[in-house]
Amino acid sequence: MKIAFLEPHLELYGGIRRIIEFANRFVDRGIDTLIFHPTGGTCRWMECRAETRPTSALFDENYDVLIFNEPHYYRIVRRARAALKVHYILGLYERERLISFDWKMYWPRRGRTMSLKRCLQLPFLHVSNSTWMQRWLREHAGIETKLQLGGIDRSVFRPVSGQREEDSFRILCTGNPSEIKGTATVLEAVERVRERHPQVEIATYHGRDIPQSEMAACYGGVDLFVDAQWHGGWNNPVLEAMACGTPVVCSEIGAVEDFAFHGRTALLAPVRDVAAFAAAIERVITDAPLRKGLAAAALEHVARFDWDASADEFLEMLSQGVAA
Repeated sequence: MKIAFLEPHLELYGGIRRIIEFANRFVDRGIDTLIFHPTGGTCRWMECRAETRPTSALFDENYDVLIFNEPHYYRIVRRARAALKVHYILGLYERERLISFDWKMYWPRRGRTMSLKRCLQLPFLHVSNSTWMQRWLREHAGIETKLQLGGIDRSVFRPVSGQREEDSFRILCTGNPSEIKGTATVLEAVERVRERHPQVEIATYHGRDIPQSEMAACYGGVDLFVDAQWHGGWNNPVLEAMACGTPVVCSEIGAVEDFAFHGRTALLAPVRDVAAFAAAIERVITDAPLRKGLAAAALEHVARFDWDASADEFLEMLSQGVAA
């Protein structure tokens, strides 16, 4: 079997991690695997065992499977020579506009939503990357998709002994400045908590170019990870923190539905609700048994998200699609 991925880049993003993790395991199983992206260069932030080529070379060969996730690539994909064309849906943006006509979709800045709507209408094999997304497309758009969850690389994200100050309580958030990532909510919530718990400190890792090999120490060196993003397909940072044995407070969105269960593996708060986030953070600070219980339950749950098992499931799905 020959499998090609078509990507917009190979920079540090959660969706790109997912693609490379799958591609690496396909290579390990003897599958001829290629990743096409604009420059054709290799990935610089994690190991990529698949061959990388420029997008312009996509039409040079035939493929058994062509997988893409960027909706506006559907025009390129339609022209490519592949027995099976797979639309791996990593995110649903402005999803309410997908189920009805809305002239605003034709504005230039709405182009991505328009492309996604068109892409979902084409006869590709549509695959959702999370349970909430599969359910939403079925219930609101009448579209059936396959489900392919990702995994967690436990050689990178694992419990490690971090250095902690006994007289402080350290909180970590991504620090991503994008509004939808909710960093402002986290910072405001922490400031409220500091009024009663001045020992609280906060750290971030966005833009610090921390090597992947050091991320476990980053997560493991704090007492709590907080993520308040507004929406997403799948929340990698929350899953990574859990795999490192760090308790989590996060927003109650579909992106965490497969692994963050309120009061069991995490504490959840409504999106953009600063008071609720502050209350959840304070609860973790003041309740050591809860803190330990959340971390232990999450660590046990995330063990089921295994890249090797997911790769085998994905390959089975693709093989069946090619044979159909």
